[in-house]
Amino acid sequence: MSEKTFEYSPVFKAIYIAMLWFIPFLTWHYSQWLWHYVALMIFLGLGLRPLLEWSGLVVWFEDLLARLDYRLHRREIEKRRMLIARRERDRKYRHTHHKDPRLPRNW
Repeated sequence: MSEKTFEYSPVFKAIYIAMLWFIPFLTWHYSQWLWHYVALMIFLGLGLRPLLEWSGLVVWFEDLLARLDYRLHRREIEKRRMLIARRERDRKYRHTHHKDPRLPRNW
C-alpha cells in the first residue's frame, strides 16, 4: 500500500462526521435523495483522496499555498535570515582575541 500524500484536516473530518449524522434526518424527510447522498458520502470517504493524489492536484495546491505564503511573508523571512547571518558572524568574531591590525595602537 502506498504512503498517504496528505491528511484531511480536523475541520474536514468533523464536517464529514456531521454529514454522517445527517443521514437519519435525510432518510426521514427527504428519502428520495438518500441514495444520492449515500453515494456522495462513499465517494468522499473512499474515492476523493485517491482521485486527488492521482490527478496531482494535491501537489499543485500545496505548491500554490507555499508560494503564496512566501509572497506574504517575504520581508519577515528575509529579516530573519539577515538576523541569523549577523548572529553567526558575531559569534565567529566574538570569541577571537586577535586585534584587528587596522585599529589604532592603544585601542
